[in-house]
Amino acid sequence: MKFKFNVPNKITIIRIALIPLFITILLLNIPYKNILAAFIFAMLSISDFLDGYFARKKKQITEFGKLIDPIADKLLISTALIFLIGKGVELWMAAVIIAREIIVTAIRIYLLPSKIVVPASNFGKAKTVVQSIAIVFVLLSLPLSYYAMLAAVLLTVVSGIEYLVRIRQMTGDKVVNLPNLITLGRFLLIIPFAYYFLNLEIHISLLIFAIITLSDKLDGISARLMNQKTELGSGLDSFTDWTVILTTFILLVIKRYISAFWVVLLAVPSIISGILKITYAKRQKVVPVTFVARISVGLTYVTIISVLINFRYNLYLLIAMLVTVYLAMIGYLLKALSLPKKSAKRKNSITKAAG
Repeated sequence: MKFKFNVPNKITIIRIALIPLFITILLLNIPYKNILAAFIFAMLSISDFLDGYFARKKKQITEFGKLIDPIADKLLISTALIFLIGKGVELWMAAVIIAREIIVTAIRIYLLPSKIVVPASNFGKAKTVVQSIAIVFVLLSLPLSYYAMLAAVLLTVVSGIEYLVRIRQMTGDKVVNLPNLITLGRFLLIIPFAYYFLNLEIHISLLIFAIITLSDKLDGISARLMNQKTELGSGLDSFTDWTVILTTFILLVIKRYISAFWVVLLAVPSIISGILKITYAKRQKVVPVTFVARISVGLTYVTIISVLINFRYNLYLLIAMLVTVYLAMIGYLLKALSLPKKSAKRKNSITKAAG
Protein backbone atom coordinates (compact mmCIF):
# COMPACT_ATOMS: atom_id res chain seq x y z
CA MET A 1 0.00 0.00 0.00
CA LYS A 2 1.71 3.17 -1.25
CA PHE A 3 1.61 6.37 0.81
CA LYS A 4 0.93 9.58 -1.09
CA PHE A 5 1.58 12.86 0.70
CA ASN A 6 -1.46 14.58 -0.79
CA VAL A 7 -3.82 17.11 0.83
CA PRO A 8 -6.34 14.60 2.26
CA ASN A 9 -3.60 12.46 3.81
CA LYS A 10 -1.88 15.56 5.21
CA ILE A 11 -5.11 16.58 6.96
CA THR A 12 -5.53 13.09 8.40
CA ILE A 13 -1.95 12.98 9.69
CA ILE A 14 -2.31 16.43 11.25
CA ARG A 15 -5.50 15.25 12.96
CA ILE A 16 -3.61 12.35 14.54
CA ALA A 17 -0.67 14.58 15.51
CA LEU A 18 -2.96 17.03 17.36
CA ILE A 19 -4.58 14.39 19.58
CA PRO A 20 -1.87 14.87 22.29
CA LEU A 21 -2.78 18.60 22.36
CA PHE A 22 -6.40 17.68 23.08
CA ILE A 23 -5.27 15.36 25.92
CA THR A 24 -2.99 18.04 27.37
CA ILE A 25 -5.84 20.56 27.49
CA LEU A 26 -8.04 18.04 29.31
CA LEU A 27 -5.32 17.37 31.90
CA LEU A 28 -4.39 21.01 32.54
CA ASN A 29 -5.97 22.85 35.45
CA ILE A 30 -6.90 26.06 33.59
CA PRO A 31 -10.08 28.14 33.34
CA TYR A 32 -12.58 27.06 30.66
CA LYS A 33 -10.47 24.01 29.80
CA ASN A 34 -13.55 21.98 28.83
CA ILE A 35 -14.70 24.68 26.41
CA LEU A 36 -11.22 24.83 24.87
CA ALA A 37 -11.03 21.03 24.72
CA ALA A 38 -14.48 20.89 23.09
CA PHE A 39 -13.38 23.45 20.49
CA ILE A 40 -10.20 21.50 19.62
CA PHE A 41 -12.14 18.22 19.49
CA ALA A 42 -14.78 19.78 17.23
CA MET A 43 -12.12 21.15 14.87
CA LEU A 44 -10.38 17.78 14.67
CA SER A 45 -13.74 16.09 14.01
CA ILE A 46 -14.59 18.60 11.24
CA SER A 47 -11.23 17.90 9.63
CA ASP A 48 -12.53 14.36 9.06
CA PHE A 49 -15.13 15.84 6.71
CA LEU A 50 -12.51 18.05 5.03
CA ASP A 51 -10.09 15.27 4.12
CA GLY A 52 -12.92 13.27 2.57
CA TYR A 53 -14.17 16.33 0.67
CA PHE A 54 -10.73 17.13 -0.78
CA ALA A 55 -10.09 13.47 -1.60
CA ARG A 56 -13.26 13.34 -3.70
CA LYS A 57 -12.94 16.81 -5.25
CA LYS A 58 -9.28 16.44 -6.21
CA LYS A 59 -9.73 12.76 -7.09
CA GLN A 60 -7.04 11.84 -4.58
CA ILE A 61 -8.74 8.85 -2.97
CA THR A 62 -6.04 6.30 -2.11
CA GLU A 63 -6.00 2.88 -0.45
CA PHE A 64 -3.81 4.35 2.30
CA GLY A 65 -6.34 7.12 2.88
CA LYS A 66 -9.21 4.64 3.09
CA LEU A 67 -7.32 2.81 5.84
CA ILE A 68 -5.76 5.65 7.85
CA ASP A 69 -8.80 7.98 7.87
CA PRO A 70 -11.10 5.71 9.93
CA ILE A 71 -8.15 4.76 12.18
CA ALA A 72 -7.56 8.46 12.91
CA ASP A 73 -11.24 8.83 13.84
CA LYS A 74 -11.06 5.85 16.16
CA LEU A 75 -7.93 7.17 17.89
CA LEU A 76 -9.54 10.55 18.50
CA ILE A 77 -12.86 9.14 19.74
CA SER A 78 -11.29 6.43 21.92
CA THR A 79 -8.84 8.88 23.50
CA ALA A 80 -11.62 11.30 24.36
CA LEU A 81 -13.77 8.55 25.87
CA ILE A 82 -10.94 7.21 28.05
CA PHE A 83 -10.28 10.63 29.57
CA LEU A 84 -14.01 11.32 30.07
CA ILE A 85 -14.85 8.12 31.98
CA GLY A 86 -16.56 9.18 35.21
CA LYS A 87 -16.91 12.72 33.89
CA GLY A 88 -20.10 12.24 31.90
CA VAL A 89 -19.20 8.99 30.14
CA GLU A 90 -19.95 5.73 31.91
CA LEU A 91 -17.39 2.93 31.85
CA TRP A 92 -19.64 0.49 29.97
CA MET A 93 -20.32 3.09 27.25
CA ALA A 94 -16.62 3.70 26.67
CA ALA A 95 -15.92 -0.05 26.80
CA VAL A 96 -18.52 -0.90 24.14
CA ILE A 97 -17.39 1.84 21.75
CA ILE A 98 -13.65 1.25 22.18
CA ALA A 99 -14.04 -2.54 21.92
CA ARG A 100 -15.91 -2.14 18.62
CA GLU A 101 -13.25 0.19 17.26
CA ILE A 102 -10.41 -2.15 18.27
CA ILE A 103 -12.13 -5.13 16.63
CA VAL A 104 -12.82 -3.30 13.36
CA THR A 105 -9.30 -1.83 13.24
CA ALA A 106 -7.73 -5.25 13.92
CA ILE A 107 -9.75 -6.79 11.06
CA ARG A 108 -8.70 -3.97 8.71
CA ILE A 109 -5.03 -4.54 9.52
CA TYR A 110 -5.39 -8.31 9.23
CA LEU A 111 -6.88 -7.94 5.73
CA LEU A 112 -4.07 -5.67 4.48
CA PRO A 113 -1.94 -8.49 2.99
CA SER A 114 -5.03 -9.63 1.05
CA LYS A 115 -5.40 -6.08 -0.31
CA ILE A 116 -8.98 -6.00 0.96
CA VAL A 117 -9.90 -2.50 2.14
CA VAL A 118 -13.44 -1.98 3.42
CA PRO A 119 -14.35 1.72 3.06
CA ALA A 120 -16.53 3.46 5.64
CA SER A 121 -20.27 2.90 5.12
CA ASN A 122 -23.12 5.33 5.74
CA PHE A 123 -23.74 3.63 9.09
CA GLY A 124 -20.07 4.06 9.97
CA LYS A 125 -20.09 7.74 9.00
CA ALA A 126 -23.28 8.39 10.97
CA LYS A 127 -21.77 6.59 13.95
CA THR A 128 -18.69 8.84 13.87
CA VAL A 129 -20.81 12.00 13.63
CA VAL A 130 -23.06 11.00 16.55
CA GLN A 131 -20.08 9.95 18.66
CA SER A 132 -18.40 13.33 18.05
CA ILE A 133 -21.57 15.26 18.90
CA ALA A 134 -22.09 13.22 22.07
CA ILE A 135 -18.51 13.85 23.24
CA VAL A 136 -18.89 17.60 22.65
CA PHE A 137 -22.13 17.48 24.67
CA VAL A 138 -20.28 15.75 27.52
CA LEU A 139 -17.34 18.17 27.41
CA LEU A 140 -19.70 21.15 27.63
CA SER A 141 -21.98 19.42 30.19
CA LEU A 142 -24.98 20.10 27.97
CA PRO A 143 -28.46 18.73 28.69
CA LEU A 144 -29.26 15.33 27.16
CA SER A 145 -25.56 14.45 26.98
CA TYR A 146 -26.34 11.05 28.56
CA TYR A 147 -28.93 10.28 25.88
CA ALA A 148 -26.56 11.48 23.17
CA MET A 149 -24.01 8.95 24.44
CA LEU A 150 -26.68 6.24 24.44
CA ALA A 151 -27.46 7.03 20.80
CA ALA A 152 -23.73 6.86 20.00
CA VAL A 153 -23.43 3.44 21.66
CA LEU A 154 -26.46 2.12 19.76
CA LEU A 155 -25.14 3.32 16.39
CA THR A 156 -21.70 1.93 17.25
CA VAL A 157 -23.12 -1.54 17.82
CA VAL A 158 -25.33 -1.41 14.68
CA SER A 159 -22.47 -0.18 12.46
CA GLY A 160 -20.17 -2.84 13.91
CA ILE A 161 -22.63 -5.60 13.02
CA GLU A 162 -23.08 -4.10 9.54
CA TYR A 163 -19.29 -4.06 9.07
CA LEU A 164 -19.00 -7.72 10.05
CA VAL A 165 -21.77 -8.61 7.58
CA ARG A 166 -19.88 -6.84 4.76
CA ILE A 167 -16.64 -8.61 5.71
CA ARG A 168 -18.52 -11.91 5.65
CA GLN A 169 -19.78 -11.15 2.14
CA MET A 170 -16.28 -10.30 0.92
CA THR A 171 -14.26 -13.07 2.59
CA GLY A 172 -16.76 -15.85 3.22
CA ASP A 173 -16.20 -17.69 6.52
CA LYS A 174 -12.44 -17.06 6.68
CA VAL A 175 -12.84 -14.09 9.04
CA VAL A 176 -16.41 -13.89 10.32
CA ASN A 177 -17.60 -17.31 11.50
CA LEU A 178 -19.15 -18.82 14.63
CA PRO A 179 -15.88 -19.97 16.28
CA ASN A 180 -14.28 -16.53 15.80
CA LEU A 181 -17.40 -14.79 17.12
CA ILE A 182 -17.31 -17.00 20.24
CA THR A 183 -13.63 -16.13 20.73
CA LEU A 184 -14.43 -12.46 20.20
CA GLY A 185 -17.14 -12.71 22.86
CA ARG A 186 -14.58 -14.20 25.25
CA PHE A 187 -12.23 -11.30 24.56
CA LEU A 188 -14.95 -8.70 25.22
CA LEU A 189 -15.86 -10.35 28.54
CA ILE A 190 -12.42 -9.33 29.85
CA ILE A 191 -13.80 -5.80 30.35
CA PRO A 192 -16.68 -6.63 32.75
CA PHE A 193 -14.50 -9.26 34.45
CA ALA A 194 -11.82 -6.65 35.25
CA TYR A 195 -14.48 -4.08 36.28
CA TYR A 196 -16.22 -6.34 38.79
CA PHE A 197 -12.92 -7.72 40.08
CA LEU A 198 -11.55 -4.24 40.80
CA ASN A 199 -14.83 -3.34 42.54
CA LEU A 200 -14.49 -6.45 44.73
CA GLU A 201 -17.57 -8.15 43.22
CA ILE A 202 -15.65 -11.43 43.36
CA HIS A 203 -18.65 -13.72 42.86
CA ILE A 204 -19.70 -11.93 39.65
CA SER A 205 -16.13 -11.79 38.36
CA LEU A 206 -15.69 -15.52 39.07
CA LEU A 207 -18.88 -16.27 37.12
CA ILE A 208 -17.63 -14.24 34.14
CA PHE A 209 -14.22 -15.92 34.38
CA ALA A 210 -15.93 -19.33 34.33
CA ILE A 211 -17.84 -18.36 31.18
CA ILE A 212 -14.58 -17.22 29.54
CA THR A 213 -12.77 -20.47 30.35
CA LEU A 214 -15.66 -22.81 29.40
CA SER A 215 -16.31 -21.01 26.10
CA ASP A 216 -12.63 -21.55 25.25
CA LYS A 217 -13.54 -25.19 24.57
CA LEU A 218 -16.75 -24.22 22.81
CA ASP A 219 -15.01 -22.25 20.04
CA GLY A 220 -12.63 -25.14 19.36
CA ILE A 221 -15.44 -27.70 19.22
CA SER A 222 -17.54 -25.50 16.89
CA ALA A 223 -14.51 -24.93 14.62
CA ARG A 224 -14.00 -28.68 14.22
CA LEU A 225 -17.69 -29.56 13.83
CA MET A 226 -18.33 -26.81 11.27
CA ASN A 227 -14.96 -27.28 9.54
CA GLN A 228 -14.14 -23.60 10.14
CA LYS A 229 -10.62 -23.86 11.54
CA THR A 230 -8.67 -20.86 10.19
CA GLU A 231 -5.29 -19.25 10.75
CA LEU A 232 -7.04 -16.15 12.11
CA GLY A 233 -9.16 -18.25 14.48
CA SER A 234 -6.15 -20.09 15.90
CA GLY A 235 -4.20 -16.87 16.40
CA LEU A 236 -7.18 -15.03 17.90
CA ASP A 237 -7.92 -17.90 20.28
CA SER A 238 -4.33 -18.02 21.55
CA PHE A 239 -4.17 -14.22 21.83
CA THR A 240 -7.44 -14.15 23.80
CA ASP A 241 -6.25 -16.91 26.16
CA TRP A 242 -3.06 -15.10 27.10
CA THR A 243 -4.73 -11.68 27.24
CA VAL A 244 -7.19 -13.11 29.77
CA ILE A 245 -4.41 -14.81 31.72
CA LEU A 246 -2.01 -11.87 31.88
CA THR A 247 -4.83 -9.41 32.63
CA THR A 248 -6.03 -11.62 35.48
CA PHE A 249 -2.55 -11.97 36.94
CA ILE A 250 -2.09 -8.19 36.85
CA LEU A 251 -5.44 -7.80 38.65
CA LEU A 252 -4.32 -10.36 41.24
CA VAL A 253 -1.20 -8.28 41.87
CA ILE A 254 -3.24 -5.05 42.15
CA LYS A 255 -5.49 -6.66 44.76
CA ARG A 256 -2.47 -8.26 46.48
CA TYR A 257 -3.44 -11.88 45.98
CA ILE A 258 0.06 -12.57 44.62
CA SER A 259 3.33 -10.67 44.16
CA ALA A 260 4.45 -9.07 40.90
CA PHE A 261 7.25 -11.66 40.82
CA TRP A 262 4.82 -14.27 39.44
CA VAL A 263 3.60 -11.94 36.68
CA VAL A 264 7.15 -11.34 35.48
CA LEU A 265 7.92 -15.07 35.47
CA LEU A 266 4.73 -15.71 33.49
CA ALA A 267 4.97 -12.76 31.08
CA VAL A 268 8.49 -13.55 29.80
CA PRO A 269 7.77 -17.01 28.33
CA SER A 270 4.32 -15.90 27.17
CA ILE A 271 5.75 -13.04 25.10
CA ILE A 272 8.58 -15.18 23.72
CA SER A 273 6.11 -17.95 22.78
CA GLY A 274 3.91 -15.38 21.05
CA ILE A 275 6.83 -14.10 18.96
CA LEU A 276 7.88 -17.65 18.05
CA LYS A 277 4.30 -18.56 17.03
CA ILE A 278 4.04 -15.46 14.82
CA THR A 279 7.39 -16.32 13.20
CA TYR A 280 6.25 -19.87 12.54
CA ALA A 281 2.83 -18.78 11.24
CA LYS A 282 4.36 -16.30 8.78
CA ARG A 283 6.49 -19.03 7.23
CA GLN A 284 4.13 -22.01 7.37
CA LYS A 285 0.75 -20.20 7.21
CA VAL A 286 -0.37 -22.25 10.23
CA VAL A 287 -0.46 -21.17 13.88
CA PRO A 288 1.33 -23.93 15.84
CA VAL A 289 -0.40 -25.40 18.90
CA THR A 290 1.34 -28.08 20.96
CA PHE A 291 -0.08 -30.50 23.52
CA VAL A 292 2.06 -28.97 26.28
CA ALA A 293 0.76 -25.49 25.36
CA ARG A 294 -2.84 -26.68 25.74
CA ILE A 295 -1.98 -28.20 29.13
CA SER A 296 -0.30 -24.95 30.21
CA VAL A 297 -3.37 -22.84 29.36
CA GLY A 298 -5.75 -25.22 31.17
CA LEU A 299 -3.48 -25.45 34.21
CA THR A 300 -3.12 -21.65 34.29
CA TYR A 301 -6.89 -21.22 34.41
CA VAL A 302 -7.10 -23.75 37.27
CA THR A 303 -4.29 -21.93 39.09
CA ILE A 304 -6.08 -18.58 38.80
CA ILE A 305 -9.24 -20.05 40.34
CA SER A 306 -7.19 -21.66 43.13
CA VAL A 307 -5.64 -18.27 43.96
CA LEU A 308 -9.04 -16.53 43.93
CA ILE A 309 -10.60 -19.07 46.32
CA ASN A 310 -7.42 -19.18 48.44
CA PHE A 311 -6.82 -22.90 47.86
CA ARG A 312 -4.32 -24.35 50.33
CA TYR A 313 -1.95 -25.71 47.69
CA ASN A 314 -2.10 -22.81 45.22
CA LEU A 315 1.67 -22.24 45.58
CA TYR A 316 2.37 -25.69 44.13
CA LEU A 317 -0.10 -25.02 41.31
CA LEU A 318 1.70 -21.74 40.52
CA ILE A 319 5.01 -23.59 40.26
CA ALA A 320 3.52 -26.36 38.11
CA MET A 321 1.91 -23.73 35.88
CA LEU A 322 5.23 -21.99 35.30
CA VAL A 323 6.95 -25.29 34.50
CA THR A 324 4.38 -26.09 31.77
CA VAL A 325 4.50 -22.55 30.37
CA TYR A 326 8.30 -22.69 30.04
CA LEU A 327 8.10 -26.18 28.52
CA ALA A 328 5.60 -24.84 25.98
CA MET A 329 8.01 -22.00 25.15
CA ILE A 330 10.80 -24.53 24.56
CA GLY A 331 8.47 -26.51 22.30
CA TYR A 332 7.72 -23.43 20.18
CA LEU A 333 11.44 -22.61 20.07
CA LEU A 334 12.20 -26.08 18.70
CA LYS A 335 9.46 -25.68 16.09
CA ALA A 336 10.84 -22.30 15.01
CA LEU A 337 14.38 -23.72 14.78
CA SER A 338 13.14 -26.60 12.64
CA LEU A 339 11.82 -24.23 9.96
CA PRO A 340 13.67 -24.50 6.63
CA LYS A 341 15.92 -21.57 5.82
CA LYS A 342 14.58 -19.10 3.28
CA SER A 343 17.69 -19.32 1.13
CA ALA A 344 17.44 -23.11 0.91
CA LYS A 345 13.76 -22.90 0.09
CA ARG A 346 14.41 -20.35 -2.66
CA LYS A 347 17.27 -22.47 -4.05
CA ASN A 348 14.99 -25.50 -4.28
CA SER A 349 12.32 -23.50 -6.10
CA ILE A 350 14.91 -22.18 -8.60
CA THR A 351 16.19 -25.72 -9.20
CA LYS A 352 12.68 -26.98 -9.86
CA ALA A 353 12.02 -24.12 -12.25
CA ALA A 354 15.25 -24.82 -14.12
CA GLY A 355 14.43 -28.51 -14.35
